[in-house]
Amino acid sequence: MNLGIHPYELIPLNLAGYVLGLGLLLGHLFALWKSEQVKKFLLGSSRNHALAMGTLALGLFWFFLLVAPKNLGILSSLRVSLAEFEGIRWLLQLGCPLMLFLLATQVKNLLFPRALGLLMLMVAAPFLASAYLKDPVTRVLIPIWAYAIIILGLIWVAKPYIYRNMVQWVCAEPKRWVALCWGGAVYGLIVFLSAVIWW
Repeated sequence: MNLGIHPYELIPLNLAGYVLGLGLLLGHLFALWKSEQVKKFLLGSSRNHALAMGTLALGLFWFFLLVAPKNLGILSSLRVSLAEFEGIRWLLQLGCPLMLFLLATQVKNLLFPRALGLLMLMVAAPFLASAYLKDPVTRVLIPIWAYAIIILGLIWVAKPYIYRNMVQWVCAEPKRWVALCWGGAVYGLIVFLSAVIWW
């Protein structure tokens, strides 16, 4: 691996397309097939503390890998440069377990939307890197999705009740649910076919 090249930058565009396309396609088709079960899960997710803790731990661990010390072997492989903020790297490392403890013990209300928002910010980064300055122009399918989840993630972290309201709004009307499921499945299929044909 070349010095200065982050592992995210080595992700092939077609691989990112296969993963994203199949994930969206299969996930939305499953939500359509098992509508009642998925709706029930989503409606209860905003106050599911166990789910929140697992999601939060995963998101914070992922963030820790980005700011990890140099001497942790494979755990340091995702380490990023902080440029002029390199001096506070230790503070960010310390903040990960501290934030996990504080959020787990002090935030009892709507923790899952915050945790999900954090995880979505982590997930978007490798996909954006895989499509950065690549050909062909259809690669923009990946950044469109990535920026959508970044915006949603920031909103849910700042105002988690919006996640709860959005879930209730989507689940309240069967036509709305079906339209969103098919929309996500079709978008996933387009991404997957683009990866197979052009990327």
